Amino acid sequence: MNFNLKTLLLLLLFAGCLGLNQASAQSGISLYHLTNSTYQGNNFNPAFFPEGKTFIGLPVLSGVMIDVNSRASYSDLVTTNENGDREWDIDNFVDLSKKKNYVSLEAEISTLHIGWRKSDTQGYSIFIRERIGARGFYGENLVNTAWHGNSEIVGDEIDLSRTALDVRYYREYGFGIWKSIPNRGINIGVRVKFLNGMISAVTDNKFDGTVGFEENTYQANFDLQGATVNTSGLNLLDSDELTSHMISNGNLGAGIDIGAHWKITREISAAVSVNDLGFIHWKVDPENNQLADTTFQFAGIELSDVGNFEEAYLDSLKNGLQDTTLYKSYTTGLNTTSYASLMYQLTPNDRFTGSISAHIVRGNFRMIYSAAYTRKVGRVLDVSANVSRIPQQGIDLGLAAAVNFGSCQIYMASDKLLRIWDATKIDALDFRFGFNLVFNGKGKSPKDDNSDLMHPSPYSKKEKVEKSDGIYWIIRKQKRRPVYEKTNFKDY
Repeated sequence: MNFNLKTLLLLLLFAGCLGLNQASAQSGISLYHLTNSTYQGNNFNPAFFPEGKTFIGLPVLSGVMIDVNSRASYSDLVTTNENGDREWDIDNFVDLSKKKNYVSLEAEISTLHIGWRKSDTQGYSIFIRERIGARGFYGENLVNTAWHGNSEIVGDEIDLSRTALDVRYYREYGFGIWKSIPNRGINIGVRVKFLNGMISAVTDNKFDGTVGFEENTYQANFDLQGATVNTSGLNLLDSDELTSHMISNGNLGAGIDIGAHWKITREISAAVSVNDLGFIHWKVDPENNQLADTTFQFAGIELSDVGNFEEAYLDSLKNGLQDTTLYKSYTTGLNTTSYASLMYQLTPNDRFTGSISAHIVRGNFRMIYSAAYTRKVGRVLDVSANVSRIPQQGIDLGLAAAVNFGSCQIYMASDKLLRIWDATKIDALDFRFGFNLVFNGKGKSPKDDNSDLMHPSPYSKKEKVEKSDGIYWIIRKQKRRPVYEKTNFKDY
């Protein structure tokens, strides 16, 4: 292996490990384990190029994904009392929120993809995809204080540094290149993406703060730095400009996905990828809602002179906080994902894989650890089952399958199956489904006219002779010589 290839692989491994140490997990590990059985494997690692000559994805039908992850399910929030009536159980939800928590919703819709192999070792793809994500992070004391009041944390404080919000919807237009180097056992892929942002609402990465309560007076002490929420496109949701905004607008950005698949031995291989390295610059309908960096004390209000308690309380609190709204553009980085796996090929159709998946969101991180078995059944079925440790959910079962009917391929996958049979206990959901058209391009081979064996004669420019190969001359196949009947000759 030459220096350039070694350097590329080391950089990919370094970037993958870097992402895995500061990321927040997302779904997709089950479909990832099908590697290049579907075009969608290219979304996880650009080095997983699908089997076939040409592959086409139809709008919406070629790919729909939804993933939800929360702390509580319906059965955690609603209970049945002695009379048989259902009622909210907020205390139980507060008990479940004793640790660092987050709520997330992710969705993707494939608008179009077209891929083709130029040769056995080189391929290209173009694609358009809608990306939607909403994530919120909150700490234990925030939920507890909001419901029970501050009596339980008098003398303590609420840590707001982990509080964050990230909502975004954008469209990506991409072009991918895949290259195989068979004699070194390496596949490499790169996808370059042009991004168009639609809607954004994100907190500032520098946000930090605490709210403490004194023991005797219950007085609240606020200490806030970098409390800013940036938004773009929210004011257009109920305007006449919404349609044109959703087609195209000035929120532009760029991204890149890189990946490698390295066959170390006949049985062992490794894969690593880093996706969504990039940014979006939001300059259409921007708003920056800021609270000035401040430290102040809030002692409450005098109830004797209050007519409307809620209004008076909020007005008193606002007097201590200086809020400002600006209208400046801002830039956000993409939520980078990383995948790393080690594979053992037991037989040509059976593979075991150990994987780690991670996802960066606003400086918060979670990771998925997974062990999978993948089976290929002829050309009809590819199926993969895995056991994964999912953030905030514990151990869960995942399954993915791709079924081929001639040129038609249907795939589906889910990372979270253990609680799907009881809807009341679902606190997380992951589902992927799609329909692909795959053409192998098999047909009659063109007739070999041996033109590649000819080169100009050194004796005459108009004449062509056959090439030599080393010390041998390559001679075209000759026609059989005709066989003549025996002729009687006379002697004179």
